[in-house]
Amino acid sequence: MKKWSLIFCLLFLLFSSALPVDAASPFTLEKTYRITETELSRLESDLDRALDEKGKQKEQSERLRKQLKTLEIQSVERKKALETVRKSFEEYAEEERKKQKRLRRERNAAIGLAGLLAVALVARA
Repeated sequence: MKKWSLIFCLLFLLFSSALPVDAASPFTLEKTYRITETELSRLESDLDRALDEKGKQKEQSERLRKQLKTLEIQSVERKKALETVRKSFEEYAEEERKKQKRLRRERNAAIGLAGLLAVALVARA
C-alpha cells in the first residue's frame, strides 16, 4: 500500500510540475490572441460608433413610445366621441320613429274621418 501511495505522489508531482502556470499556455481553456494597435483602435472606434448608435436608437425608441402613448390617448378620446355620436344618433332615430308613427296615426285618422264624411254625404244624398 505504501508503494502505491509513493507512486501516486510521484506521478502527481510529475504532472503538476509539467503543467505551465502562465495564461498563454496551450493547456489553458481560453485562447489568447494578439492584435495590432491599428486593429485595436479600429475596434475601439467601432465600439464607440455602436454605443452612439445604441444611444440614438434608445432616444428614437423613447420618442416612438411617447408618440404611441399620445396616439392611444387620442384613440380613446375618439372612441368616446364616436360612442357619444352613436348614442345621439340612436336617440334621434327613436324620435324619428315616434314622429313617423304619430304622423301615420294622424294620416289614418284623417283618412277615416274623410271616409265617414263621404259615407255621410252619400247617405244624405
